[in-house]
Amino acid sequence: MKKLYCYTLCIFLMCTAIFQVNASYAFADENITDTDISDETWPSPPDVVAEAGIVMEASTGTVLYDKNMNDVMYPASITKILTTLITLENSSLDEIVNFYHYDVYSLVYGDAHIGMKENEQLNVLDCLYGVMLASANECANAAGEHVARKTTTFTDTINKYKASGEEYDESKTALKIFADIMNNRAKEAGAKNSHFNNPSGLFDEDHYTTCYDMAMITRDAIQNKKFLEIESNTTYRIPNTNLTAETRGVSNRHKMLYPENEFYYEGILGGKTGYVDQSGNTLVTFAKRNGITLICVIMKSNYYNVYNDTRLLLDYGFNNFFMENISENETEFSKSEQILSLDSNDAIMLPNGLDFKNAHLNMTFFNGSKKTGNQIASLDYYYAGRHIGSTNLSLNVSDSASFKSGPGIAVHNQAPEKQKSGNYIFIFIWTFVAILLIILIYKRRKHFNIKKS
Repeated sequence: MKKLYCYTLCIFLMCTAIFQVNASYAFADENITDTDISDETWPSPPDVVAEAGIVMEASTGTVLYDKNMNDVMYPASITKILTTLITLENSSLDEIVNFYHYDVYSLVYGDAHIGMKENEQLNVLDCLYGVMLASANECANAAGEHVARKTTTFTDTINKYKASGEEYDESKTALKIFADIMNNRAKEAGAKNSHFNNPSGLFDEDHYTTCYDMAMITRDAIQNKKFLEIESNTTYRIPNTNLTAETRGVSNRHKMLYPENEFYYEGILGGKTGYVDQSGNTLVTFAKRNGITLICVIMKSNYYNVYNDTRLLLDYGFNNFFMENISENETEFSKSEQILSLDSNDAIMLPNGLDFKNAHLNMTFFNGSKKTGNQIASLDYYYAGRHIGSTNLSLNVSDSASFKSGPGIAVHNQAPEKQKSGNYIFIFIWTFVAILLIILIYKRRKHFNIKKS
């Protein structure tokens, strides 16, 4: 009986503690509306000519500058960033890419190319140098078709056409499948208002994106080491092929990469140019200084101002903001550092002259569907109404079976089953407590009845 008393008391105290923790962070999943931000200011940005632009810090995803960043526009050849990323993620660099009839002859006069021939072959690496440096449209088509032809969707679709007797074009079928792959990958990167219809970016009314979406896609792309390696080159020589005895020299079209050019930018890592009549000049640029990597996207501009706007916005980001490590400055959980931990690499972006305490914390407990490993909550930071960074709060438990915690939180050695809501956990716990109390009362009554008898 004494043991039963103790167990019941312990469970009751644990539930009470959980309830208090949940109440302490009741603001989770809500907008920061109860925080007075009237005195919080954001550095004044420069004036840019482009119709739309964005500057995003790559590691935190913080948007430092925004001009019509969610307006839908035609991207032109900055599309090739997504094409290259998908090709790298789904191919080995030494795989052979074949150039089919449609890849070469679908181009029209004035479209960028490197003179590839039908049935000519390059390996994936050489093909992607043609895509990113020379902006060669036939190389983009061939890369996209190469990826699509390896999918079961392509095989199944072609077999369906053959069985039905329908007329079909293998290249067009492959490129349609690749467009579906592009749209799915863009959503994975965080794109919200994009639809891609071809791997090159040549004009299509159903081929559009936004500055924000391109920044998010680029954010994923620059995490790929081979992508960055390709982008770091200003020139490359494509070797001879099965149909061409001479080598082909290609040069990067992004002028900010060349030290001798008037548009050169110190710290630049790479980028991609774009132009069609309907889009005007578009430009994606990523640069790194003092441990901070910025992504700048400009859309609907002109030849000169697309570079000048990029310089102004990159300078704005590097000169007005700094990065602060979260785990080194967050004091809310310092007393529980042996139980709770934060990712040591995560940071926030703040305007110069501020410090970590100026940021507002918004904590959201994970449900089972969002939880990964021992992560129990997301910590998001805001300043002046802007999201400036985030990290995850993790539970350090050596024997996860011996500890269960929190609303909608359960630590297991294996991945937990999906939980619909943290409220169900409360219901379960309090039901369990009620059952124990019923058992306790029953045991006591039985004891007194025996004693009375």
